[in-house]
Amino acid sequence: MKVYSIGDVTKMSNISRRTLHYYNEIGLLHPAKVEGNSYRYYDDAALMKLQKIILLKSLGFTLEQIKQVFRDTGQADKENEGWIQALEEQIEWIQREKELLAWKEYLLQTTIHAIRISGKIEASEIVTLLQALQARELEDGRIRPVFPAQEYTGEELAILSRLPDLGSADPRAEQYIRLMGAIREQMDAPPDSPQAQRLAKQLYEMALSLFQGNAALLDKYWSRLVPEEGQMSAVYGHDRELMAYVDAMIGCYLQTSGVEEP
Repeated sequence: MKVYSIGDVTKMSNISRRTLHYYNEIGLLHPAKVEGNSYRYYDDAALMKLQKIILLKSLGFTLEQIKQVFRDTGQADKENEGWIQALEEQIEWIQREKELLAWKEYLLQTTIHAIRISGKIEASEIVTLLQALQARELEDGRIRPVFPAQEYTGEELAILSRLPDLGSADPRAEQYIRLMGAIREQMDAPPDSPQAQRLAKQLYEMALSLFQGNAALLDKYWSRLVPEEGQMSAVYGHDRELMAYVDAMIGCYLQTSGVEEP
């Protein structure tokens, strides 16, 4: 039987002596023999097993999972079947982790947008928002909005379905959030002031683009964002004060620019 010293194994596998000692300690990989001077020697079977360990680690398996793979594939005639099952289970685990990470990313982005658009941290309100979102289904990194079909035409619903999700990575959402944040920061200025009118022009043109030029639908949708007294808006951060200011500045913009109101 050909054997290899621990030095040979470290060179062939690029694994450190310390790692080989640790694998031996936890019962994952034993040397073929240990001589009186405590020198460890490995045979071809041990080297083959080490390569499998390296492969599994590169695929994201933990050492405990790797030990389980070797326990489950002890019989030679079932080795391939056991490995395939273990790899399939790893894929399932990765899929679950991807879904979990996608949700975490979405909720973090939603929280960032909520703070930016409201201009403050209302922890209890944000928690309520996140809990409501988690009851919905995340699809392709976004939660698709739901609108009452009886209140909109098929064409209008198609336009609404393509609106950016404020919790997604959609660059249009980021642009809208930054614009609304800028509007909130200068609400002390009169709605007809030059700075307010510059923002009004940007907001109206962006909104009209999002609604594919359908000004009537934009007006219908926007009016329903205004919350009742003491209630939260359908879209977080669109409080009555902000909405009233935006309505005033947009009204001034439409009047002075000659754009016909819907």
